Amino acid sequence: MKSRILIDKQIKDSKITKKFIKDITTEILKALNLDNVEVSITLTDDETIRQINREWRGKDKPTDVLSFPMEETIGYRYRILGDVIISIPYAKRQAHQIGFTEKEEILRLLIHGILHLLGYDHERSQEDEKIMFDIQDKIFYQLKNML
Repeated sequence: MKSRILIDKQIKDSKITKKFIKDITTEILKALNLDNVEVSITLTDDETIRQINREWRGKDKPTDVLSFPMEETIGYRYRILGDVIISIPYAKRQAHQIGFTEKEEILRLLIHGILHLLGYDHERSQEDEKIMFDIQDKIFYQLKNML
């Protein structure tokens, strides 16, 4: 059974299309050996992500990506992973600062967000950080030539 990828694109961007997001998310899920899952991805702006960051994390500033894992799903056809929210303007600025293309940075942030949905957390310990970033880098370099 295939996975379900829900995309809410709240801002206009001709490079970062819904098809692009769906295609690379499908590949990320494959790389993680995930099937029959549902993930929701929201592409938004700095102000919206700032409000969400303030409300849910107590941090009154924009950020690149936020993840909200689902605790449990019973009796639903898919295992719901949760929501990944990305600020496109923030991601674009960050891409230029670190020398990535915009699509590479969106790929990196999607991998990062989905790993958080799976319970990985780089803020718990140095060991957890190494584990999460090793997986993130492996998938990123595996998929970046698709862009």
